[in-house]
Amino acid sequence: MQTQLNERIISVTLSPALDLSTATETVAPTHKLRCERATEQPGGGGVNVARVARRLGVDAIAVLPLGGSTGARIGNLLTEEGVATSPVPVHANSRQSFSVTEHATGDQFRFVLAAPELAEDELTAIIAATAHAAQRASCVVVSGQTPPGVDPSLFRRLVDTVAPTPVIIDTSGPALHAALDSGAAVVKPSARELSAIVGRDLVTEIDVLDAVRSVHTNSNVGTLVVSIGSGGAFSVGPNGATHRFRAPSVRVRSAIGAGDSMVAGIAVALSRGAQTVDAISLGIAAGAATVLTDGTDLCQPSDVDRLSNLVAVELVS
Repeated sequence: MQTQLNERIISVTLSPALDLSTATETVAPTHKLRCERATEQPGGGGVNVARVARRLGVDAIAVLPLGGSTGARIGNLLTEEGVATSPVPVHANSRQSFSVTEHATGDQFRFVLAAPELAEDELTAIIAATAHAAQRASCVVVSGQTPPGVDPSLFRRLVDTVAPTPVIIDTSGPALHAALDSGAAVVKPSARELSAIVGRDLVTEIDVLDAVRSVHTNSNVGTLVVSIGSGGAFSVGPNGATHRFRAPSVRVRSAIGAGDSMVAGIAVALSRGAQTVDAISLGIAAGAATVLTDGTDLCQPSDVDRLSNLVAVELVS
């Protein structure tokens, strides 16, 4: 299908990574752990969003800082996958992360290295590159880890700079607090991240429902979407309408990239003119499809199509 002009997503990744994944029989201290040959994938929240969007048939441009040999490898892998990039050269070498699956138990161990700091002129260049790309885009997605030292006001700056193009933000920690005050169209924390915002444990679905409504009321975002893992998600929209999304039951092989895939599904559907509730449903399907894959791999379009018919949605009073 020919991509329409407005069917284009811009993803912003402030801390891209070269994701390595491997496996070994057992993980034990002090011993040398003989691992299988590692696979390499370009990673980081926005990078994964762009990759999934491309798989689902929507053009995506990944705006990302790239530095050193690791940054060059990330860029090359994205090019090989057919994802367009708008790289911003930076001085620090891009980070790596790696995961190890233990065959004996099926457990997965994930190691995420610290993000390198970005200079102020590098951040300014990232915003400028995003604004340029967003002129012909349906939405901008900012997703992933925020490097140390970044002023949280960056999110407001970015939203204001690309306006009226809507912005979707998926981040955590202090950056998430800033995102909730940024004027973004959609913000997507997890239930764990929402718990940190409200300062209490969210044990039951009622706990999550009360928290998402309270946080949305006191925020400056259009729609707040809270993912609850294999359970699906809750959302509260601009008019206060609350929906509960139930994810289809699938066999989990790897949860890496599931949240990014969910955000990508939302962005893809919105770029095609879908209502927000329908867009979140596609996001749920994309996230579920990703957990069917091994290591750091992402969803397959056929699985997304199949699972999208199995997402249950209900309006919550």
